[in-house]
Amino acid sequence: MKKIFSLLFVFLVFSTSVVIAKKDTKKETKNTKKSLTSYEKLFKDKQCKTVKGLLTLHKIDGRLYFEFPLNLLEKEMLLGSMIESISNSDYGVAGMQTHQPVCIYFTMADSAIQIRRSNFLSISEDENIATALQKNNRGAILSAFEIKAVSPDSSAVVFDATDFFVDGREEVDPFEPVGGLYTRTHTFNKSRSLLGDIMVFEDNVSITSHLSYEVNSYFFGMMYEEKVPASAIMKRSLMLLPENEMRPRLNDPRIGVFYNGHLKFSEEDNGAKAVYYANRWRLEPKNIDAYKAGKLTEPVEPILFYIDDKFPEKWVKHVKEGVEIWNRAFEKIGFKNAVVAKMYPKDDPEFDPNNIKYNCVKYAPTLTQNSMGPSWIDPRTGEILNAAVYMYHGVVDLLSDWLFIQTSVADKRVRTTQIPDEVMGRAIRYIASHEMGHCLGLMHNMSASFSIPVDSLRSPTFTQKYGTTSSIMDYARFNFVAREGDFERGVQLTPPDLGVYDDYVIKWLYSPILTANTSEEELPILEKWVSEKIGDPMYRYGKQQIYTNYDPSSQTEDLGDDQVKATRYAMDNLKYITKNINDWVKDEDEDYSFRKKTGFAIANIHFYWYMTHVLTNIGGIYQYEKYEGDEGPAYKSVPEDIQRESMLYILELLENTDWLNDAEFAGNSASIFGETSEYFRSVLFPFVLRKIAAIGLSEHKAIENPYSQKECIEDVFNYVWGETMKGKSPTNTKFSMQRLLIDVLTANSKVNKEIASGDGKTSIADLNQEQRMMFDFLVAREKERLRFADAVGLQENLKHPSSNDYADYSGFGFLRSFKYQTADLTHIYYAWLLKTKSILEKVVKQQKGDLRKEYEFLLYKVNKTLSI
Repeated sequence: MKKIFSLLFVFLVFSTSVVIAKKDTKKETKNTKKSLTSYEKLFKDKQCKTVKGLLTLHKIDGRLYFEFPLNLLEKEMLLGSMIESISNSDYGVAGMQTHQPVCIYFTMADSAIQIRRSNFLSISEDENIATALQKNNRGAILSAFEIKAVSPDSSAVVFDATDFFVDGREEVDPFEPVGGLYTRTHTFNKSRSLLGDIMVFEDNVSITSHLSYEVNSYFFGMMYEEKVPASAIMKRSLMLLPENEMRPRLNDPRIGVFYNGHLKFSEEDNGAKAVYYANRWRLEPKNIDAYKAGKLTEPVEPILFYIDDKFPEKWVKHVKEGVEIWNRAFEKIGFKNAVVAKMYPKDDPEFDPNNIKYNCVKYAPTLTQNSMGPSWIDPRTGEILNAAVYMYHGVVDLLSDWLFIQTSVADKRVRTTQIPDEVMGRAIRYIASHEMGHCLGLMHNMSASFSIPVDSLRSPTFTQKYGTTSSIMDYARFNFVAREGDFERGVQLTPPDLGVYDDYVIKWLYSPILTANTSEEELPILEKWVSEKIGDPMYRYGKQQIYTNYDPSSQTEDLGDDQVKATRYAMDNLKYITKNINDWVKDEDEDYSFRKKTGFAIANIHFYWYMTHVLTNIGGIYQYEKYEGDEGPAYKSVPEDIQRESMLYILELLENTDWLNDAEFAGNSASIFGETSEYFRSVLFPFVLRKIAAIGLSEHKAIENPYSQKECIEDVFNYVWGETMKGKSPTNTKFSMQRLLIDVLTANSKVNKEIASGDGKTSIADLNQEQRMMFDFLVAREKERLRFADAVGLQENLKHPSSNDYADYSGFGFLRSFKYQTADLTHIYYAWLLKTKSILEKVVKQQKGDLRKEYEFLLYKVNKTLSI
C-alpha cells in the first residue's frame, strides 16, 4: 500500500511538473513572440512605403531609410539633381540639372555607413601603384549615418538618410550659378523642407525632396533683395556606374570635344603625365562583319532621346529633325539610326523625364532666351551616360530678333513682327541640332565661320553647299552680310544642317577602331585623321574665349575671314533697317513695342557686336594648337596693315553714327534720352582707345613689321586732328572726338591723378528715390545681360568645367588671358598732350564764335592739367 501510494505521489509530482513545464514553455513562447528584432522595430506601428530595385528604400513617418546591400559598398555611383518645379524661374527651371552630378560611393566602418566623394584625378594601370594611389586618394566623407538595423537575411544594412537628401548642400541645390554685377546667396530653411516621393528601378534610385530657401540678391555688391522666400521640388537620382567600363578615347586639343582629365602614374613617362579622355557615348556596331565590309549597321544601343510632349505643336517636327539630323554624320562612318528621337511615351508607367536613365529634349515655358545641352559622364572613362537639351520658350523671341535684324534686308519674308513658320522652323531646328551636338560631346568651335571668305557669303553656289559656317557648333547665326536681292539669287541665309567640320568630329569621336586593343593603340590613327586636316581652315578648331578676347579668328556672333569687310556690310544693313522699319511694320506695330525693342537691339547689341569683331584685330594674336610636324606656328600676331585698317575703320564708324538718330525712328521709339550717336561716341571712343594697351603683346610677339602702340596713338591723333591742323573747321562729331581724346590723354599721362577718398562702400538705403529708380533699371538690365550671356553660351560652357586646372596648360579648356608686363606709355601720352597744347594754341586763333570758346576751354583744361 505504501508502495502504491509512493508511486501515486511520484506520478502526481511528475504530472504537476509536466503541467508547470508546459505552462512555462507557453510563457517562454509568448515572450519570444514579443521580442522583435531591430529591423522589425523600424516598421512596427508606423506608416511605411517600401520600394525595391537597385536597393530598397523605406519611407517611414516622413523619414527616408536606405536598406543598402553590402555588395554595393565601394561601388561608384553618380548622384544628380533635377528640378521638378520651382517658385522662381530666375533661379532655375523645371527639368534642369543646375549642377554637374557628384560621383560618390558608400563605405562601412564599425556601426556607421559613410558617403564618400569619389576621386579619379590620379589613376594607374600598375596594380602596386594603383593600390598606393587608392590609399592616398581616399574619398572625402560627405555624410555618415548610424546603422539602425540589419536586414533579415543579413545582406543589407538599414540607415536613416533623410538629412542627406533634405539638405541645402550646393552640389544638388536648384540654383543656377550666376556671376558678374548681379549675384545672389541663398540660405537653406530646414524647418520648411521635407521628403517627397521615392522610386527605385533596376539600375537607379529616385528621391524627391521639397526644399525651401531664403535668397539675397546683390547688384554692384549692394543687397538688392533680402530674404526672399524660394522653394523647389528636386528629384535626386542615384545611378550605378557601368560595371563593364568603356574603353576611353584619348582626346586631342586640336579638335573640339569635351574631355575628362586625369593624372596617370606609371613606371614610364617620368612617373606621371596628364591624360584626357574624350566624352562620348558607347556606340558599338551591332553587326561587326557588316561594319568591316563597309555596310551600314545599327548600333548595339542607339542614342535615344525623348521629346517633351509639352512643346508647342509647331516646334515638335523641327526639334525632332534637329536631333536626328546628326544621323547624316553617323551614316558616313557606318552607323544607321545611331540617333533616335521619340515623343514622351504615354503608356509606360515607369517613364519619368527627370529620371537620369532617360535622355530628353525638354521644354521650359519661361522668357529666358536660351537653350542648353549638358551631359553626365562616367568620370572613369568619359562615357556619356545621360544628356538633355533644354529649350526655353524665350529662345523664339531671340530667334525672331536675330532673323529680323540679320536677314530682313535680304529676305523680305521676315520684314514683319511675326516671323513666318517656315523660317522660324528652320531656326528652331538649328538651335536643336546645335544643342544636340553638345549632347554628343562636341564643344563650341568659334573659328568655323572665320574659315569662309566674306565674299563667298554672298555666293549662291558656295552658301548652298556650305551655309554660313563650317560647323553648327560655332556661334555663326544668320547671314548678316547678305544684301537686298541676294536671297532671290539663291544665297543661303542660315548655317548648314551640319558643317564639314561636324562630320569630321563625329568621325574622329565615334568611329570604332577595331584593330586597336587599347586607347594608346588608337592614337596613330586618330592623330593621322587630325594631321590630314590641320592645314585646312574649314577643319580648324578655335577655342571659345571666355576669359579674354585676343584671337579675332575665334569670336562669337561673327561671320567671314575679314572683320572690316563683314562689318561694313553689317552696318550698311543696320542703316537700311533703321530707315525702312517704320514702313515695314507700321500696320502690325500699333504701340511701337516691336520698334522699340528692335531699336534697342540694333544699337545696344548688334552695333556693339559688329564693332568689337573689328576691335579684336587690334592687338590680336591668332592662336593654334600645334603638334610636331603640323603646318604653321602656334601663334601669330595680326598683321600690321589689318590692325591699322581696323583702328581707322572703328574711328570712322564712331564718327559717322548719325543714322542712329533717325528722327522718325527715334520719335516713334520714344527716344528722349538725347542723341544716341553722341552717347555711343562718348562711351565707346574711350573704350576703343583702351585697346592700345593690348597692342604691346602682339607688338612684342610679331615676327616682322609689328603694329606698335606708338603708331596706333599716332594714327588716332592724326585721324582726330588731321583736318583741323590743316586749318579746316571740325564737324560736330570730329570736335566731340577731339574733346574725348584730350580726356584720354589727360587720364593716361597721369599728370592729373585723381585721389579717391572713403572706403567706397555704399548701402542701397543711402540711395534717394531717383537713384533707386536708376538702380532698379540697372538691375533689370544686368539680369537681361546675364540671360543674353546664356544665349551666347557662357553659362552653357561653364556647365562643362574641366576636371583640373592643368587642363588649361595642356591645350584643353578655353582660351586664357595672357600674363605679360605692359610697357609704361605715360611719357608717350604726355608727349601727345603737349602736342595737343600746341595745336590748340594755333586752332584758337583760327576759329571764331562758339567754336573758338570751346577750343579756349579745352586749352584751359590742358594747361590746367599740365600745371599741376
